[in-house]
Amino acid sequence: MRNLEQTDNNQINRILFHYDLAPTNLSAWGNIIRVDTYSGTFALKQKALNDRQIHSLQTVYALARRMVIDAAHPLPSKYGDLVIRGSDVSYYLMPWVNETVDASNLTERYRHLFVKAGQLHRKTLEKDEDCSGLYQGMVRVLNQRQMVWEHFLYKAEHHVYPSPFEQAVLKTAFIYLGNMQVARDFFTKDKDDEGKNKTMRRALCHGRLSPLHLLIENERSCLTNFENSEDGFFIVESASLFEQASATLGSEHVDWRSFFQSYSSACPLNDEEKEFLTHFLLFPSAHAELLSRYIHTKELSEQWFVKRWTNLCQVHQEMFTSIKKEMEQEQKKKDERKAKEESEEKKTSDEA
Repeated sequence: MRNLEQTDNNQINRILFHYDLAPTNLSAWGNIIRVDTYSGTFALKQKALNDRQIHSLQTVYALARRMVIDAAHPLPSKYGDLVIRGSDVSYYLMPWVNETVDASNLTERYRHLFVKAGQLHRKTLEKDEDCSGLYQGMVRVLNQRQMVWEHFLYKAEHHVYPSPFEQAVLKTAFIYLGNMQVARDFFTKDKDDEGKNKTMRRALCHGRLSPLHLLIENERSCLTNFENSEDGFFIVESASLFEQASATLGSEHVDWRSFFQSYSSACPLNDEEKEFLTHFLLFPSAHAELLSRYIHTKELSEQWFVKRWTNLCQVHQEMFTSIKKEMEQEQKKKDERKAKEESEEKKTSDEA
C-alpha cells in the first residue's frame, strides 16, 4: 500500500464523479486504488483496454447480473458505463473484497481456482463444434516445443563433458520425447472412427486463469479480471490450468486427485475431453521454457537449473499419474454401473 500524489488524486476524483462517489481516503494497492467512501469501500482498477476487452467485460457483467456465473464484475457508472475510458488507460470500479487467503498461499488459492474454473465452464457450456483446427494447432505447439528440446539435446550431445544440468536432462529425455510422440499420434487424428471431424464442447473461458485473479473471502470465492475472456474449447484452459499449477506449486505437497475431482465435479468431462487433457499434459511448456532459458541465459547457477529441472519432472509426474489414476477409477465405476444395469435389464427380460 502507498499514498497517492495529489495529481493522481485529482484524476481519480474526476473518475469517481461518474459514480457519484466522494472519497474519504485513497490508497494504492499495486495497480488497484482502494477507495474509501461513506457509501462503502471500492476497488478502482486502471488498465489499458481495447474494444474487444471492454466487450468481454460487458459480456461477463451480463452473465453475472443474470446469476449465470459467479464473478466479480465492474459496477456501472451513473451514466450506465462499465468502463470509463481515458486517453491512455481506462478505469472501472468494483466492490472491495477483504481477502482472507494471502496471495502467497498458492495451494489454497488453487483449491478454490479449480472449483471456480469448473463452475465457469459448466454454467456457460455451448454445443459441440468442429475441433479439427484446434487439434492442428496443438500439433504446431508440440512441434515448437520439440524443436527446443532437439536444439538443447544437439548442443548437449556434442559436448565432450556435458554440464550437470545437461546430464540431468539427457537422463530423462527419452521419456519426454516418447511422450511427445504419443501426443503427436493423438492430435494428428482429428477425425473420429467414422471419418468425420472430431467435435468438442465450447464455453466461456476466462483467458487468464491464475490464483491471483481470484477473490477469496472466507469460503466464498469468485473470479475477476475477465478482460481477456472469450468463448472457446474450454478443455484447453482446463489443461493449461493443471500445467500451470504443476509448474507453480513446485515441491509443495499437492493432492492432485482432489484438484481434479474439484474441477470434474463442477464440470464433468466427456471421454474426448479427458483424452485431450492427458495428451496435452504430455508435452509441458515449463520444461521446454527451462531448456530455452538455460541456452540463452547464464545469470543463474548450474545448481539452480538442476534443482528446478528435478522438481519440475517430479511434480509433473505426480500430477499426471494422479489424474490418470482418478480417470481410470471413474471409468471403472462407470463400467461397473453399466454392467449392473445390463444385468438387471436381462434379469427383468428373462422373468417376463
